[in-house]
Amino acid sequence: MQAVILAAGKGTRMHPLTLEKPKQLIHAAGKPIIEHIITSLPKEITEVIVVVGYKGDMIIDYCGDEFCGRKMQYVWQHNPLGTAHALEQARHLLQNSFLLMYGDDLVDGVAIGRAMQHKSCLLAYEHPDPRTFGVIELKDDGTLKTIVEKPENPATNLVSASGLVLHTDLFDYYDKWPETGERYITHALNRYAQDHPVHIEQLAFWYPMNSFEQLKEAERALQSL
Repeated sequence: MQAVILAAGKGTRMHPLTLEKPKQLIHAAGKPIIEHIITSLPKEITEVIVVVGYKGDMIIDYCGDEFCGRKMQYVWQHNPLGTAHALEQARHLLQNSFLLMYGDDLVDGVAIGRAMQHKSCLLAYEHPDPRTFGVIELKDDGTLKTIVEKPENPATNLVSASGLVLHTDLFDYYDKWPETGERYITHALNRYAQDHPVHIEQLAFWYPMNSFEQLKEAERALQSL
């Protein structure tokens, strides 16, 4: 199976570290973030496509054509127009179901393996305060009904985390977008879920690394593994 890692952002909340390098090359517990992500992938992932942007040449130079026993490919997102736009840059390389990962999160590899048993699957995390995340609402059969971004009164504590198994037929739902101009995966996925089952697998742990505090928390977790 293929995996796509979104790694085009500028990482402004990690200044000054990201003034010299992309966030994915910041070290956590002795290794760059992107190396932790790639080494955590199940063995069934044989090819990794990285969507690069800000200082992307540094990521390409670090990972090369093969990294951790996996074939590496790269596509560029030159304009930051959202996660769905970033994924679209890799569309021509993708076949059937694939794993999508965000390039600044550390997640439970066992749950990723379970998710890969489905055609489409969303990794979820039970968060004590879900109001600042995309909150998952479920259908009666336990599959995805919708993702509601940052609700005042969340229906559940399940939030959308890094890691989705998607199918290329998701691109059939790339025809309608909000007028803001930015395109996010959740916009297309919510419409897709009306017609197709999107399964849910729950993560045992999830460490987003979007700030120095979160980076330190992830480092502590990595050192205990």
